[in-house]
Amino acid sequence: MADRHPVLGRLYRVWLARAEGAAMPQAEAITGRLADLDDVIVLIRRSAESDGVLRIERSGKVVDQLYGTALAGEFVGRLTPSREDAENEASIVFASGRTLMMEDQVQLPGGPARIARLYLPFAAADGRTEGIVIGIAKAV
Repeated sequence: MADRHPVLGRLYRVWLARAEGAAMPQAEAITGRLADLDDVIVLIRRSAESDGVLRIERSGKVVDQLYGTALAGEFVGRLTPSREDAENEASIVFASGRTLMMEDQVQLPGGPARIARLYLPFAAADGRTEGIVIGIAKAV
């Protein structure tokens, strides 16, 4: 991963370090400022609403530029060519508490591109998966 997507490799190393040996870091350890990595992430949390639809809580400048719009408040399905793909990917991470790396072709405002997504879960105080930091990078 670090060879093909250096920024995602850096994000993964930060995630591991902030987990401090646990299966995943606590929310407060990973959802704050991530320095320059803030620009390449989106943040999602389990919805408190009854419909359970996942929305992007926060998105970085580089991600917003890639997609041609600010993604905060958008459905997580906006990240992939098929809305169901992003929802399924996030559901797998929420259920398992494990990381997930995906790459596919998407249509962006600047034309088609390969986009890699690295899903990194974070925990609530009770240890269950509270949300996911998703690193997004254009494949080179």
